[in-house]
Amino acid sequence: MTAKWDQFFLKSWDGTKLFYRFFPLPGARHTVIIIHGYGEHSGRYEKFPDRMMGLSAQFVVLDLRGMGRSEGVRGGIDSFDVYLRDFTSFVEHLRGMNVLPRQFILLGHSLGGLVALSWAMRNPQSVRMLILSAPFLGLKWSWLLSPLNRIVARFVPSFVYKNPVRARNLSHDPEEVLAHRRDPLILRYISARLLSELFAQMELLRKRPILSVPFPVFMLLAGEEHVVDPSASQRFFERVVAPYKERSSFEGFFHEIFNERDQKRAFKVLKTIIEDCV
Repeated sequence: MTAKWDQFFLKSWDGTKLFYRFFPLPGARHTVIIIHGYGEHSGRYEKFPDRMMGLSAQFVVLDLRGMGRSEGVRGGIDSFDVYLRDFTSFVEHLRGMNVLPRQFILLGHSLGGLVALSWAMRNPQSVRMLILSAPFLGLKWSWLLSPLNRIVARFVPSFVYKNPVRARNLSHDPEEVLAHRRDPLILRYISARLLSELFAQMELLRKRPILSVPFPVFMLLAGEEHVVDPSASQRFFERVVAPYKERSSFEGFFHEIFNERDQKRAFKVLKTIIEDCV
C-alpha cells in the first residue's frame, strides 16, 4: 500500500497558518492524531499507515507553529500555551470538517509528547487514548541547564542555541541519520525563550499534586536515550493514575524509536496498542 496523504492549511486562533497532513480511511475504526518532536514536521510520519498496514485507522499530523511548513517564528514562541491553543484550533477545524470523532487517539513524540500530555490533561473528554513516544518530560542536567537558561532568557530571550538535537543521537540507522541531516525542513536551533517555556511547562507537570486521567496511557521509551531524560518519564508514569497504563522500553534503541534499524518492533507494539483500543 502506498499512503496517499491530503495536505491542507488552517488558520489558528490568531490567524497563523498551520500546515497538516491527513490520511483518510473511510469507515476507519480509529483516528490517530500525531504531534511530532522538536524541529520535525509532518512529512517524517508519512510512513505510519504503510508500517501498520491492516489497521483500521486514519492519521492526521500537524506541523507545529514555527516548524515544517507552518507559519510562526522559527525556534521561538511567546508561551507554551500557544502550542495548546493551536492544537485546540486544529481539533476544532477537523471537527468542522466532520472528519474527527468525539474521541481520538493522541500520539506525541518527544516535544510532541509534552504537548500531547498537557493538552490531554486539559481536554480529557476528547482523548480516547494517550500514547507518549520518548516524551520530552525532562532533560539530563536540567537542574543545571534550567537556571542557566533562565538567566539567558531574561536578558537575551532571542538568543539561539544551535543544533539542539543531533542526528547521530536519534537512530542507529545510517540512512535515517542521513535523511535527517539532509532534510531542509528540519529546524536546527532553538531560542532561549522557547527552551525556558518548555522547562516551565515540565515543572508545572512535575508539581501537579494529582495526575489522574480518564483514558489509558501508554509510554514507549528508548532504551539507549541521549536526548531526553528517561527517569523523568519513569517518575511521571509512576505518578499517573489512569484506567490502564503500560510502559514499553526498546532496549538498544535511540530516541526516535520509529526510525530505528529494528523499527518494526516499535510499530508492532504501537499497532497492538491501537488494535486493542475499544
